[in-house]
Amino acid sequence: MSNKRELGQYFTQENPFTHPLFKEWMGNIGNITTVIEPFAGANNILKLIKESGYDLAWACFDIAPPKENVYSKFTVEQRDTLSDFPKGYDVCITNCPYLGKSSARRRKIDYPWEEDDLYKVSLRVMLENCKYVAVIIPEIFITANIHIDRLWGVISLNCKMFDDTECPVCLAMFTPEGQNNIPIWNNDDFLGFLNELQSLDITGKTSDVHWVFNDKDGSIGVKTVDSGQKADCEFFEGEKIPSENIKVSSRSFTRVSGLPNNIDRKDFLKECNIILADYREKTKDVLMTSFKGLRKDGKYRRRLDFKTVKSILNIAVKRFGRTDKDGFCGELFE
Repeated sequence: MSNKRELGQYFTQENPFTHPLFKEWMGNIGNITTVIEPFAGANNILKLIKESGYDLAWACFDIAPPKENVYSKFTVEQRDTLSDFPKGYDVCITNCPYLGKSSARRRKIDYPWEEDDLYKVSLRVMLENCKYVAVIIPEIFITANIHIDRLWGVISLNCKMFDDTECPVCLAMFTPEGQNNIPIWNNDDFLGFLNELQSLDITGKTSDVHWVFNDKDGSIGVKTVDSGQKADCEFFEGEKIPSENIKVSSRSFTRVSGLPNNIDRKDFLKECNIILADYREKTKDVLMTSFKGLRKDGKYRRRLDFKTVKSILNIAVKRFGRTDKDGFCGELFE
């Protein structure tokens, strides 16, 4: 396990390559000679691709190949593909390593790259060397706003993809020129196109109110992470969270101060929850960061970040003292 943490290795168990969107992506490539697997591990990706109906030739590499090779037809060559990526391959299909820079530093693991996560380093290197890339990466990529010019489609994989981690992941597919309307799927459910979903983003909505987060005496309480039961982030009375439970580092829940005296708190909290529910419904949760573990409904738990919380508070304030000059428009804010 320590080796996996240091190298960011997690080995694929489920099979996302039977999805119609992946098959469509494969159909756009044309004649495929050899596919590169730059982070091959035990060759699980090859096995899954074969089970999905594709009989491909592979070139497989890994910085530390495991003893077991589940698809022994193709050997795994030892190679640090991040610093020495093999040349001459147009198509890359893989499950790349994940390791956050802060996590690496906390564990005293050497991390020489500028990007804040190893998956971003891996993705950059693959796109620099390959025309077509299909890669399993953390689902937070959907909101990272990187490599959009090459992005062709994304499938959020709401299932336990790995035996040894609950990291929420997606299958992202890239082509030389990407496409304007990038489809986003949640398993078998089509959620919409990325640009349309992003247009519903509410972050950045402002007001004259000065909100203070993680205030032990804050009158507004916020549960910012879904439980394992359902989508239950919510706003409620601040005193329901004991003051001693609030710390500067609190992120799963918070108490917020700043509510103007002329606004009834009960009505205000109700309005905040209406805005939150409307936001989650319209965006299909795509713009909320996924959190480890699945809910009982089979979907990823989601985190409500403080930036979004602040925007919801600002929208609610505007609704209680709204004038034309407030500048809020659109179906979500009506």
